[in-house]
Amino acid sequence: MNKLIAWIVFLSLALGGCATKVSTSFDRQADFSRYKTFCWLQGCEFTFTGPSYMNDSAVVNNLKNAIIKEMAEKGFTYDDQSPDLLLDFHVTVENRQTNVYRFEEDRFLQLDPIDQSDVYYFLEGTLIMDIADRETGQMIWRSSASRYLELNPEMTERNLRKGIGIVLKKFPPKER
Repeated sequence: MNKLIAWIVFLSLALGGCATKVSTSFDRQADFSRYKTFCWLQGCEFTFTGPSYMNDSAVVNNLKNAIIKEMAEKGFTYDDQSPDLLLDFHVTVENRQTNVYRFEEDRFLQLDPIDQSDVYYFLEGTLIMDIADRETGQMIWRSSASRYLELNPEMTERNLRKGIGIVLKKFPPKER
């Protein structure tokens, strides 16, 4: 029964934390309707900023393709000659842990933990996307999405595209 109670507590913590937290800010003076093309911030060269284990050619290529496809679905064309927008992104992954305490059955209602606890390890990943107006050099959009990840997340193009889609969900902003 103690294990059941510990699992219930753990699942409630885990499920409560499964939601992706998204934060978006943008320049309300920018006319987003005039932008049609994009490229990468560093001289139109795709660069990766993130954990070293993700910096392999397959993952980086999947991430690049995911961004290009998501932007194309939003009506933007990749242009490395004369883009309207410059995109930059950063990935952070941090190790996290939580303790789930076991409770004695007869003391559960008092919520007094006994000395035993289970430690659960997980990752918290954040993807930050910055978009700048190439002509003015001004940052006009920033969005970040954070969520808990599996300890060994699959870095497939499909999974990466989900993350990119979440970060760019409100891009471009709707006119008011």
